[in-house]
Amino acid sequence: MSKLCNKILFVLVCIFFCACKSPLEKISSIPITDLYNEEITLSEISDHTATVITFLSPECPLSENYTKTLNDIQQEFKGKNIDFINIFPGTFYSAEEIHSFIKTYNLKQNNLPDKKLLLVKYLNASITPEVFVLNNKGSVVYSGAIDNWAIDLGEKRQVITEFYLKDALNAILQNKKITISKTKAVGCFIETD
Repeated sequence: MSKLCNKILFVLVCIFFCACKSPLEKISSIPITDLYNEEITLSEISDHTATVITFLSPECPLSENYTKTLNDIQQEFKGKNIDFINIFPGTFYSAEEIHSFIKTYNLKQNNLPDKKLLLVKYLNASITPEVFVLNNKGSVVYSGAIDNWAIDLGEKRQVITEFYLKDALNAILQNKKITISKTKAVGCFIETD
């Protein structure tokens, strides 16, 4: 009986310590392999005022359509200590397809695959393109659409009236509360099988 009690106690202690990890410790512990199979961590999130993580797919037309917007936003916030990371989830496209997508759309952000869908699961991502803004403590402070241009697949506004990602980043830089912290992303589903 004491062996069983010791095992139960050990499991409870492990659960307690895992639950006590900060968001930064949790996301930093996710093993990521870059496009060159080098293992990296996301621990540098603490070095930035904010980190924008965008899930993209080389096969998603809306991912293609939003690359210019993402490049423009990164340029607009250049020098303001905001990091931009593109994540290509799953194993449904090769490293060559990802490299071709990056080159074709001139993506200047950090570009990383998430073959094991670890970041997808951690952030509960389900769509490409979908953005997550994390503060320097690793907490998600905004998630969802980049703006309100895409209403639904194949349906787009003539004029963008809501700039969710830019508004969230401006609020962070001005130490203000983000007024819209979650929206529904429109795009292609992330394939998990």
